[in-house]
Amino acid sequence: MSLALTAPSSIDLAQWMLEMFRTRVRVRHRSRLPRDRSFLLVVGSHRSFLDAPLLLHGLGQPVRFVCHPYLAQVPVVSDLVRQIGGFYMGAGGRGWAQLFTQAARFLRGGSHVAIFPEGAQLITQPTRPGQIGTFRRGFAHLALRAGIAGLPIVPVAIVSHRELSGPMAPLRLLSLFDASEPMFQREGWHPFVLYEHVDLVVGEPRWISDDELARYRGGEAAAVTADLARELQQSTVALATEGLARPW
Repeated sequence: MSLALTAPSSIDLAQWMLEMFRTRVRVRHRSRLPRDRSFLLVVGSHRSFLDAPLLLHGLGQPVRFVCHPYLAQVPVVSDLVRQIGGFYMGAGGRGWAQLFTQAARFLRGGSHVAIFPEGAQLITQPTRPGQIGTFRRGFAHLALRAGIAGLPIVPVAIVSHRELSGPMAPLRLLSLFDASEPMFQREGWHPFVLYEHVDLVVGEPRWISDDELARYRGGEAAAVTADLARELQQSTVALATEGLARPW
């Protein structure tokens, strides 16, 4: 007699990770998530490796996450990232076209896609709870290249009220996994942040308009993506401010 072992779902795996680190979560404004769309583009703030499991927990549905390519080179971590739904951009920021194509395929297939527009700028340095970095425009290009009129973009602020943090590894050590990444040439340490009490504050959906798609295709890509990045960053800052104002 043989026993068939099945891999845990991404949601079960996310829940296991949160329970392992004793992370208690409150999801605020979950009702803002559109119920009439099978796919969302979620943009979240990013200070901890627990952010992806938190988004999975908050949405309660499978999500495909855009991840930094160096994670694919880290033993064990690469398998974990794959199981929770991660897919990668090219090393050194290359491979954007392939990433956009892949993300569009997931969205059109009815899957949620999540991206952290701050990139690694906050996760690789000491930060404070609720801090929001500059949103890069990659997510805006992704949304507009997908060419889906009415695509809902949902901002989510991850706001810690109690956490453990400290140095984890020298940044230069991580160049063993991605020598092309400039941030791994810096002095200093890659910190860890373990949330103990954390809020997920969900924002109002921001729908891509036909006019934005037309302007993007008509030679105004730089202006349209800059406006979208600025707007979503401001929305996320407001959500973080709201989260910090409501103590645990």
